[in-house]
Amino acid sequence: MIIIKASRCLVVFGFIVVLAACENGPAPTRGEIVEKYPSVEEGSLRAENPEVLCPFVRMLERSGLFDDESTLIVPVSDVVNAAHEFGCASLECRTVANIAETAQAVGGVDIQNLHQAGSIAHAKCGLTFAADGTQVDDAVRQATLDRLFELSDDDGHLVYNDIETVKLEICAEQGVDMSVSGGTEIKLIFAYLGGMDQGFVLYSDVERLLHAEMPETKTTSWVTGALITSVK
Repeated sequence: MIIIKASRCLVVFGFIVVLAACENGPAPTRGEIVEKYPSVEEGSLRAENPEVLCPFVRMLERSGLFDDESTLIVPVSDVVNAAHEFGCASLECRTVANIAETAQAVGGVDIQNLHQAGSIAHAKCGLTFAADGTQVDDAVRQATLDRLFELSDDDGHLVYNDIETVKLEICAEQGVDMSVSGGTEIKLIFAYLGGMDQGFVLYSDVERLLHAEMPETKTTSWVTGALITSVK
């Protein structure tokens, strides 16, 4: 799947190790995902869990895939299987989940404490949380979305540089440099929302993702290290 302290973003949406993996068959489509997991559809009555700071992992939790767990310390195999259902290649997801499990040392991946997940964490420059924050901050998230809206074109399109610009502006405001994991996070967002398929992503899809909702457009490819590193 898809932290130094706080991303709270498994990337299992912030950091995908640069390994290439081939999955058998096509990646799951947006329609297939929401048919199986309607609670991630826009307008779902199931609330997002603000303590899961990574929007991708928050979407997995909202889907109900972890409901059988007695706690939100989730076995690596379950994290990998859940992420695979949403289009993350197994090798990459397992690598990241293993890093988190090793760093957290709690017998699984504690998805509500991804800030303790070692090298795949970032404490600053959050798109949805304040510096060193421990849960989603609605004001921070809205400020991010407002700035992205300003940068979008008349058709609501965003290119990768727009997302990177907002990330770097947040880092500058906090007086820090963007970390490697933080950079991988925004590449993953762009790639997952079909940016490498069409050359842009929709502002409305970024908005959906940051609210842990399934975007209208997702990549037709499996999310692999090769896909992430192709984002420029």
